[in-house]
Amino acid sequence: MEECLSVFTCDNSEELENKYQNIICQDDRLSRKNVSFQANKNKPFYRWFSYKEGFSSELTSMLIAEYPNKEGIILDPFAGSGTTLFSASEEGFHSVGFELLPIGEFVFNSRKAAEKCDPRQLREAISKIKRINFKEYPSDKSINIPEIPITKGAYPPDTKININGYLSYLKSQDYNPEIYQILKFACFCILEKISFTRKDGQYLRWDKRSGRSRTTFHKGKIFTFEEALYEQLDRILEDILKYEFLGIKRSQENSPSSMKTGSCFELIQNCKDESVDLIITSPPYCNRYDYTRTYALELTFLGIDDERIKNLRQQLLSCTVENKEKYDYFNKIYADNYGQNLLINAENSFNSCLPLQEILKILEKLKNEKKLNNNGIYRMIKNYFFEHSILISEFARILKPGGRIYYVNDNVRYAGVIIPVDLILSEFAEAAGLKVKEIRKLQRGKGNSSQQMGNYGREEIRKCVYYWEK
Repeated sequence: MEECLSVFTCDNSEELENKYQNIICQDDRLSRKNVSFQANKNKPFYRWFSYKEGFSSELTSMLIAEYPNKEGIILDPFAGSGTTLFSASEEGFHSVGFELLPIGEFVFNSRKAAEKCDPRQLREAISKIKRINFKEYPSDKSINIPEIPITKGAYPPDTKININGYLSYLKSQDYNPEIYQILKFACFCILEKISFTRKDGQYLRWDKRSGRSRTTFHKGKIFTFEEALYEQLDRILEDILKYEFLGIKRSQENSPSSMKTGSCFELIQNCKDESVDLIITSPPYCNRYDYTRTYALELTFLGIDDERIKNLRQQLLSCTVENKEKYDYFNKIYADNYGQNLLINAENSFNSCLPLQEILKILEKLKNEKKLNNNGIYRMIKNYFFEHSILISEFARILKPGGRIYYVNDNVRYAGVIIPVDLILSEFAEAAGLKVKEIRKLQRGKGNSSQQMGNYGREEIRKCVYYWEK
């Protein structure tokens, strides 16, 4: 068997592991279920849209409860579908989320609409919808979902007709904004169920019935438009009526939340120094997952065309092999004196992290020897950490004294090289003036792909929640 090229054979990396060994602790409260979306699957409101890359409200509530103050401002710079924002509101905190992909704001606005809507009006609208034949409803071509190369042929022909008929019907009705938002959102939530595709990390996986490829993959049942839509509408109404019946206040007027769409690097510059109490987030992992591909159905549903999707892909925190370097972009958005100083400090932090530089040298050597299965892996990892050095500097700037950061992330492995993302990012945190309090690991880490195990042996990779403090 080929010898494993583990980074821990390097002196500097071993020293880094030793430096943090006393604060790397197993936290039995953490599980694969609550550090992922799984714990939200059956929870009212949260269960409506499956954002598989997110974490659970259970985790967010647990972390908020640790904070000694019971009010303040919570920021999630990678807000996804808004789990942190709604959990924060339920706990009495103000919250702000940044999310690059427009799907985040759409989900957030739909949840807010559900908190405000009249359930009786919603029930009447749903009852009428169930009597309409959308396949024969006159389609308004101005609102038809655009097709792009990676979504072409995603739906059975009748399903595509039904989607366009349904959206045309909604537009023709005189709904109030909340009811319209919820009814449109219901369709948004079922796109994967009624398509030939399944989200599969780096891409959309296509069912063999699509006729699009020679794959043998069979995703199981592909729901008809009507059965998926009716089930989703009933689920939404059930949750709203349940909360109405129990007398639970569905909107927290004294703890507002907001979601802003755009790059976190640009939006965070609007945050004042020492203005945030808590940062709770999970960034894209350094694992090659491309959210612009896996959520392509949802993006096109919102009218995002192919060119804009490609632009969004380049704006992602570098996590795919297609991400290009952003040096010119950073020099542009950090053009003032403060920004230039921040960039210099971040670059110094990046360059002075000797374990990271060792890893990059190993990966560059593997790339030159054509031992990486994609040459873009080296660039992706280099960009991922450089961009994080900037972002963590910004976190340190906006965090109040005594404020905390909880960061959910995984370590990764490429061509046998284990990359301790937790330790490297903690080094950046220390360089930015933050105190690394704990690196909390799950009882069970992450396994390796069969290809990695076959070539380099089996070695568990840490899954962690980092706790930093100012």
